[in-house]
Parts: sequence; structure tokens; C-alpha cells
Amino acid sequence: MTQRPDSLAVTRLLGVCAVLGVLIALGFVGFEALLHRVQHYLWVTVIGHDPSNFSVISLAAVGGLALGLMLLLVPGHGGAHPADGHNILAGDDDAKIPVLLGILVVGLVGLCFGASLGPEGAVLPVAAGISVLMARWLRIPGPMGPLVKAAGLGALLAAMFGSPLAGLVPLMELIPSAALSSMAMLVLPSLTAGATAVLTLQVMDEVPIGRLPLDYIQFRPIHLVWAVVVGIVAGGAGLAVDRAIHLIRPITRRLDARSIILTTTLGGLVLGALYVLGGENVRFAGIPELLSLIDDEQHVWPVVAAIAIKVAATGLCLAAGYRGGKIFPVAFIGGATGLALHLAVTSIPVPVAVGVGLAASMATALGAPATAAIIAASLVSPALLPLALIGVVSAHAVHLLGDQLASAQPLAAATADPPSPTHGT
Repeated sequence: MTQRPDSLAVTRLLGVCAVLGVLIALGFVGFEALLHRVQHYLWVTVIGHDPSNFSVISLAAVGGLALGLMLLLVPGHGGAHPADGHNILAGDDDAKIPVLLGILVVGLVGLCFGASLGPEGAVLPVAAGISVLMARWLRIPGPMGPLVKAAGLGALLAAMFGSPLAGLVPLMELIPSAALSSMAMLVLPSLTAGATAVLTLQVMDEVPIGRLPLDYIQFRPIHLVWAVVVGIVAGGAGLAVDRAIHLIRPITRRLDARSIILTTTLGGLVLGALYVLGGENVRFAGIPELLSLIDDEQHVWPVVAAIAIKVAATGLCLAAGYRGGKIFPVAFIGGATGLALHLAVTSIPVPVAVGVGLAASMATALGAPATAAIIAASLVSPALLPLALIGVVSAHAVHLLGDQLASAQPLAAATADPPSPTHGT
């Protein structure tokens, strides 16, 4: 029988998580403010409002060079390679202030110089490390340590998406059940930290970075059909990011063996060339650029081209070692896929196409449908959420079917009967 934790220890744990939520929210606001100021300086002040192709490529290449130098110089070398996973739920022994600062610097450099990634990949490992350090400094009992870490990650996701629930379901998927004494002991610390993080943003009058103004007015039964169609197609687009990483990573791995600086500089050159081809809509994280794409494009093929370039740019950044996340780029890819379907079949409403598309693409790209569902709940309106969930389920079902078929083919080949020998007469 599991022993219930001491009430005083639980009260102390929740108090620590409340303070942790405020600290992480303040840190995230500061990180975002610095990131946007430096991005504006580099991409507007330095190269101008209408930069030449040479300026765009040169700036991205300089950014790749700077990233490579930081990866060599900072303590911890920027943490785990993003193509191999950030490993935020393990490696507590690496939670040291110099290593965490190194991860933050490397992430900031890559994002400032235009990485086609979101900030979450750069700040989630730092939030996890800070949570581990706080639990260690305040002598939180060992079994409760993972809960403090869960609360820190939940606070960051809550601040990012403006909802205390945003960090809850992902942590329920990722934290091993053996680390928990009860479900409430997972939920309460994460909710406490998430609530104080969101309240901190509200006090500071800060707007979450993930919010889409998609006004969905009236449901019609045909929208269920469109949600399934968009979910399947956008789910496939979400899988394309991982396919791009797997295609590019063997090349960057061979380059890494020679020089990390060579890898990142060449990666920056190619990234700049992709930005020249795709224009401003394929740069940076993705949410503001998706809104701009919705306002600008009236033809399907430019949107399809933007999707392809965004997939290539995001896969390249992760394979080349830029520290960042794929939630927002994948949201762009899925939303743009929905937009392309709307432009091809105008009877699909734009809110349905875009909202369902971004949720479905996240379900397949992240490989976590519950995570995609809770993030979608933070991005779209409550009226649109049921259709977005239909898209998540459709995309995940097709993903599972594809994995099953792919694994069945080698098995069938291995168990096939050998040909019968030919007997002479």
C-alpha cells in the first residue's frame, strides 16, 4: 500500500511550485523580449526592410558561424543534440548553472539569427534544470523531486500558451507513473506552477506567444468530414518534418566529425537560401508568419511552396544543431496545409482548415496526441476545439496505421516460405 505524503511536506511542495511558476514566467518573458529585440535589430535594422538576397544569406551564414563557435565554447556544449532529443526528463546530474546558461546562450544565438524553430526547445531544458536545482537547494524529499521538475516544465508551457492546463497533459504522458504516489500528486504541483505563471503574465499584461484569432461561428455536419480530411493530410505534413531530419542528419553527422563550425556555417548558408526562396513567411517560429500567410495568399501553389520550404528549413535547423523546438514551426506547416486545402476546396472554412490542420500536424510530428490536443486547446477557440480534436484523432490513427504497415512488411519478408527446390526427373 502506498504511503500518503505528509501534509506539511505537500504544503511546502505546493508553495515551492507557486514560487517556481512566477520565476519561470518572468524568465520566459525576459527571454522572449530579448529575442525579439535582437531579431528586429539583425533582420530589420542591420539588413533593412527590403534586404537583398545576398544580405539574407550572409546574415544566416554569420549566424551559423556564431552558433558553431558557441557550441564549442560554452560549458556543456549546448546540451543534447536536438536531432537526438533534448532529454529534458533525464540527466539531473547535468543540472548545473554554467551548463544551463550555455544551453540558453546557444539557443538564443540560433533563434536570433533566424532559426526556423520555436523557443521551447531552447528554454525547456533550462526550466527543467532550474526546477531540479530548486528542489535540491530547498531539500525537497527525493520522491517529490520529479514533481518539482514537472511543475517547472508545466509553468513554462503554461506561460508560453497562456493556459494553466497547457503543461498538464504533456507531463502526464512523459513522467513515469512509478514516480508518482497518486494522480493528485502530479496534478496539483503542475497546476499550481501553471496558475502562478499565467497570473504573472496577466499582471505584467503580457500576451502569450501561441494564440490564433480564428473566429468559428456556426457548426455544420459537413465540417466533421472536412475535419477528418484536413486531419489526415495535415498529419502527413507533420510527419514530413521528421522525415526531413532523418534525411539531413547523416550529412550533418559526417560534417560534425570534421568540424561543428563547418556544419553550422553551411547550415546557415542553406537556411539563408531557403529564406530567399520562401520570403519572410517561412522565417522564425511560425505563428505570426502563419497569420501573415493567411492574410496574403489567395492561390494554392505559393502556400504549398511555403509548406515545403518550411519543412526543409525546420528539418535543416534541427539536423544542423540549432537549439529550438518544432511545436510552432509544425503549427505553421499544419495550418498552412489547411489553408492550401481551403484554397483548393473553398467550401472548407478557413478556421476549420487552419485550426484542425495545426492540431493534426502537431499530433504526428510530436508523436503525442494528448499533448497536441492540450496545445490546440490553448491555440484555438473553444467552439473550434472539438473539430481540432477530430483532426488529432484522424491524424494519429493514420500515423498508427502507417507504422503498423511499415513494421509488417519486414516481418512478412522474414517469415516468407523459402522457394521449393527443383527436383530432377
